[in-house]
This record gives sequence, C-alpha cells and structure tokens, in this order.
Amino acid sequence: MARLSRLCDLISTSLGTSGCVPSEVSEKQLLLSLSSGTPVTVHNCITQAEKAEGNCKCLANIVISMVNFFEHDSEFVQHLTANILFTISTSLIEADGIWVKFLLFVWITLVITMLSICGAASPCSQFQSTSLLKEITKHKMSSLDMGSSEIESFVSVLQLARANLTSQTVLGLFQVLHKMRKYLKNKVDHEGELEEKFISLSVKFLQTVPWDLYGKTDFGSSKMKAVLSGCILQFVCSLIQKNDFEDSQNSEMEVSNLHREVGDLVPKFLSCFFGLSDGEKHLVQFMKHKILMLMIRLSFYPHQNDTSCIILWLRFLKEYFPDLLYKPFSNYTITPKCCLEESPFFPSFSDKLASLNIQTRHLQRQALLLFFKCCFGLIQASNGIEKEHCFCGKETSLIDCGTQLCCYCCGNIGLSEMSDWLKCAFVCQVDTLKSPIYFGLSFLQLLMDEDDMLFCMLLLLQDASLLTLHIESKGACYNYLHHLSSIIDPVRLFHLLLFSLKYDHLVLIDYLISKDTGVLCARYLLRCLKFVSQSWQSFAEFSVPQLQETDPSNKRPKLSNEVRDASTSSKAFGDAKECLISLKNTLDDLHKKNLFPYNPKALLRRYSYSNKKFSKYV
Repeated sequence: MARLSRLCDLISTSLGTSGCVPSEVSEKQLLLSLSSGTPVTVHNCITQAEKAEGNCKCLANIVISMVNFFEHDSEFVQHLTANILFTISTSLIEADGIWVKFLLFVWITLVITMLSICGAASPCSQFQSTSLLKEITKHKMSSLDMGSSEIESFVSVLQLARANLTSQTVLGLFQVLHKMRKYLKNKVDHEGELEEKFISLSVKFLQTVPWDLYGKTDFGSSKMKAVLSGCILQFVCSLIQKNDFEDSQNSEMEVSNLHREVGDLVPKFLSCFFGLSDGEKHLVQFMKHKILMLMIRLSFYPHQNDTSCIILWLRFLKEYFPDLLYKPFSNYTITPKCCLEESPFFPSFSDKLASLNIQTRHLQRQALLLFFKCCFGLIQASNGIEKEHCFCGKETSLIDCGTQLCCYCCGNIGLSEMSDWLKCAFVCQVDTLKSPIYFGLSFLQLLMDEDDMLFCMLLLLQDASLLTLHIESKGACYNYLHHLSSIIDPVRLFHLLLFSLKYDHLVLIDYLISKDTGVLCARYLLRCLKFVSQSWQSFAEFSVPQLQETDPSNKRPKLSNEVRDASTSSKAFGDAKECLISLKNTLDDLHKKNLFPYNPKALLRRYSYSNKKFSKYV
C-alpha cells in the first residue's frame, strides 16, 4: 500500500530513528522533527523491520519507531508522540485491514511492555503462549484477517528492537487508544463495524494483562501508578456505552459477550487499583469515579440482572466503598458552589478542600445509584416467590455467600441491605426524626447537585414501584424501611420534587432543554403526569413539610424538621397545580414560536390524556 510506505518513509527519514530515543538530540530539535517531515521517493524500512512480512514490515517500523519516544523526559515529546500515532491511525482507517493490523500491533506492544514491567521473565514468549494469540492466528476472531507468521514476525521484531520501555510507554499507548475510541465513536462508518472491531480487540487484550501482578508491581511512585491506573479505567469506561434507560429494561435485548467479559474484569480492577496510598487523594477519587461509572453502565445491561452478579456487586460496594455508601446525608444542604456544571475532577476548582468535598458527594451519589439498582433488582427477582418455595437454606444476611441464592432469599437480602443502609446513613443521624417525608426531601437535596444523576435516580425509583408491596408485607421484619415510602411512591416523590424546586416551572423548563437531562426529564414528566391522573386523590391530599426561610438567592430551600399536618395539603396542591399549569403554558408557547429545541407534543398530549379531574385544573 503506497500510503503505508510513505508513512514509513516519513518517519524513518524525518526522525532518523534506529529503535531508540536519540539522547543527544535536544528537545527543540526532536519536537521539530516530530511535527514536520519531508517524504522521500525511495522506500526503505529500518533494518530492524526487515524480518517482518509484507505490510507488517512498514507497520513494525512505524509502531516500534514511535513508541520509543514515549520514554523521552519531555512531556511535550510524549504528547506529540501520542498525537502522531493517533493521526497515523486515522490516516489508515479507510484501509480496513491495514488499520486493524496497526491496532493489533499497538496492543501487542502495550501488553508485552506491561508483562515486562510486571516482572515476566520472557514477556514475548509469555504473550505468544496466550490463548488470544491462538484465537487470532486460527481465525476464530471474525474481525481479523491475520496469519500466524505475521504475528510471530512482529513479536520477533519487537523483541529485537524493544528498548527499556517503561510505564511511560504504557500510559502513552492507552492515551492513544482512548483518542482512537473517541474518534470512532463520533465517526459514521459502515454500521459501526470499525467501532465493533476496536472494542472487541481491546476487550480481548485487556483480558490477557496480568492484573494480579500489576497490583503488586512497584512503579517507582504511587503517583505514577495512580495516573496510569486512572488512564486505564478511563479507557475501559469508554468501551461501554451509556445504555438507554428504558431499552435496558427490554428482556429481548441481545446480551453481548463483551459486556460479560468487561464485567469479569471489574473484580480484578478493584483488587489491583485500590491499594494505593492516600497521599494522591485526588487521583484515588478519580479512579473511584471511573470504576463506579463502569459498574453503573454495566448494571443497566440485561446480563447484570443475574442475581449472583447483583449480590457480588453489592459485596464490592460494601467492601470498597463503605465510606461513600453509608455516609450520612440527613443534614446536607445545597449551596450554589455545590451544583455541578462540569466534571468535579476538572482542575478549575481552586479550593482543594471544597473540590474534595464536591468529589466525595459526587461519588456518594454514584454509589447510591448503584446500590439502589442492585437492591431493587434483588427485590424484583423475588416477586411472587413465597418462603415455602425457598430451597437454598442460606442465611439471608450473608451477602457474600458463594452459593447462588433462590429468588425468595435474594429479595430478603435486598430488603435487609436497604434497612441497614437507612440505619447507618440516615436514621441514626437524626434521633428525633419520625417522618419518612423528611427522608425523601433530604435524599432529593443530595441528588440535586447533579441534574443527570437526579433524573436517573428518579426514573429508577419509578421502576421500583412494586417495592411498596414488599414494604407493606415485610416492613415489620426490617426496621426503618417505612422511610422509603416517600420516594418509591411516584406521586409523593413528584410532590417532593416540585416542593424542592419551590414550584418553579422554569427550572423544569431548564431541565427539559438541557442536552444532558432533556430526554430523562421528559420521560420522567410523562410518567409523572400519568401517575397523577391515575391517583388524583393522593396527589390532591398530599402535604409537605413547612419551609424554613434561608438565603433568598437560593431557590432550593433548607428543610425544617417540623412536618405540618394535613391542613398543608391544600397549599401543596395549589402550588403544584399552578406549577404544572405554568409548565404547560410555557411549553405550548415555546412550541408555537418554534423556540423549543425538540417537539414537546408528547408532553402536551399527556396533559390532554389525563382524567377529567386533572383536566379541570390543568
């Protein structure tokens, strides 16, 4: 291929490499060489690539020549090296077969380097003995067309030319792969074939990494290990797409083996990434964020509904994130500085202590979303199962039991875990608290710092409406579960949300037009309007706590421990009614003027489909 030959010549002639970083070259000269170059007319690969076969000779030259520059002391050189490898990848992407081979060689280099860092005596030989290599060379992977001789020749060339590559090379290559992943995600290709090949190959290679050895390896500094671990988790997270909330509930959705394989990596990541020193607190926080994000994304795929997987992940939450899961939130109040408009891990926060608190609250919300998802999944699995049909004979309090439990016991585990969580994170922190309404309001205030997390949780709580029956039937067996009644009843929860927003319909409009929350908010409101029309009396008679005056600039009120009686229901109903009327009128007006970013007819139709009592007021 002429394009590949020209790339090979450009690298060879411009950089003058011979398989190692030229130490005598200054940083300025090296940066100029990396950022410019003059192609030549006569093609001639470096000597070390002569043993490679066919196009592999040029690919070997390109990959081996470039990766050595990751070992340069200059961060600018390392950054430019990553950009060049990424650009080479995009230039080869039209030639599907060549691009896949290039990706394969990048992964081979990365894995062999990691094997070497982790102390393997003969990393190249160890890699050649892996089942993945056999799978590729025997054409069991339909996305690859690669003969055994081509793989073996590249490994041989790499073994001869490989200098003392370190974790800097591994870090750089993961950054290149992450750039490639983002590029493919936004690129329109033939039915996502390139993206599928990239993800498939990446997951297969991730499984070959000796993660147990990685966790025990000394990288010279805890900071370097934390940075590399965070980069790896960031890349793995990018492989799993956010699953649509409703589609994830579709039992007919095809279960991908790739999601199972990534899920199998989670225990390895937890064991090897979280033994780092607390000295790099912000890096540890970032890794917690990424591993929780990965677990949350995987939890919305059908394969994760298996009860054994749910129980295992609940155990992980209790073992690795107890400080987040059981962190009190009853006295939490919202301030403008708490509300997240960007990632809490961006370096824009000047106050390190405030930044750490914001990060911790974000992680707490992530842990709670996953915890609720797991507990609700276990309870739903037990729907309709009676105690006499229990055959496992296991204690339901032992969440870490190795034997798969029957559905009845899984349901009891879900209820027991939620009761324990309520006791630790909420009830014991407020000795005088008696009302479940206060719990619901405190819970919403914790979530309102982060809009997308708020609506993910609201939709999850709506899907868990059957939990009401379990609380009524088993509430006496599990203390504190009555507090959940304020958030699993969709009508009550909707009232509490409107109250927390001070019945400001413009806040709901902001949610609806946001690119992050628009779809989730519209879906939530559609469901709420349906629930309200079906349970009109409950909606009209509901009462909310008395408002405690705070800073008038803060739209979200601080809560009072005093809960008013039923006489407040008329005011709550009137405020909610006016908010919904204003919302409908504003939606209708914006739609008529073509100022709404999408068609809100579904919401407007929901108003008209409501029962007569609701239509009388709205």
